[in-house]
Formats: sequence, C-alpha cells, structure tokens
Amino acid sequence: MAIIFVGLWGVITIPIALSVVFSIIKPVVMADNTGISAIIIVVVVALLDGYIGIKIFEKKIEPWLLKRKKKRNFP
Repeated sequence: MAIIFVGLWGVITIPIALSVVFSIIKPVVMADNTGISAIIIVVVVALLDGYIGIKIFEKKIEPWLLKRKKKRNFP
C-alpha cells in the first residue's frame, strides 16, 4: 500500500515541485551550459518529495488504515 501511495504522490506532486523550483532557480540553470545543475536539482527535488510522501503515509494514512481495519474486525 505504501508503494502505491508514494508512487501516486510522486506522479502528482513532482511536476508541480519541479516547475516551482525551476522558476525560482532559473538564473542558476540558465548560467550552466552543461546541465549538471539541472540534473542535481531534479534529483534533490525528487528525493525530497519522496521523503515527504513516505512521512505523510507513516503519520496520516497508515494509522487511519489500521484504525479502519480494527473497526471492521478483519483478521
């Protein structure tokens, strides 16, 4: 379940996060001719976004699922 949630979280939020970050750091990306800074920025944003997705799952979604499971008396 965690893999599905983090995957959906990434598909929805990574493009938004990248567009915001690249619009803020546009001068740095434009000054670099090799594109290495853009690759580093993408990796950092993707890792940070994945970490946030995992933490949201651990703190909000997983306890809710466990409470729901106990309420319905599933084995």
